[in-house]
Amino acid sequence: MESDFREVKLSDLSDIQVDYFIGPSKTVPYQDIMILKYSGEYGFGSAGNSDAVYMKAMGQAALEAWGPDAFILDWSDLKYEWGDMLEMALDIDTGSCEPALPMAVIVGPPCEEAVRTLLLGIDSEEGLETIEWIFRKKDEAIDYIENQLQKAGS
Repeated sequence: MESDFREVKLSDLSDIQVDYFIGPSKTVPYQDIMILKYSGEYGFGSAGNSDAVYMKAMGQAALEAWGPDAFILDWSDLKYEWGDMLEMALDIDTGSCEPALPMAVIVGPPCEEAVRTLLLGIDSEEGLETIEWIFRKKDEAIDYIENQLQKAGS
């Protein structure tokens, strides 16, 4: 009997590039911080659905494999214009919108405005600075994570 199975790979879902970096906290002993850097072009609207699934799966795999105590999603080089499912990529450690681990997100010009409307609403006039865990600079995101780790340890 002939099988209808075909080989599949997570990388077939998306052209998004993911790079992982891990390092020790500078302020809390024995705590590691992971940076997950996503780059490339997220599909517009529903064309990005498989990108969101891929980003979430790769993020969950990284947290499982390395077990960091906090993480930063670096979207500064991610071209993103529209698509509600990107929010899935924020839920890599709990499956809900409230992460169990300290989390920060870095945005850049290719995605900043679209992330703002995703999180605050298309009609919102608020800026991303109203969200305490969104940053434009990596150093600010790391400082925020260090602060969150200190709070968790006290």
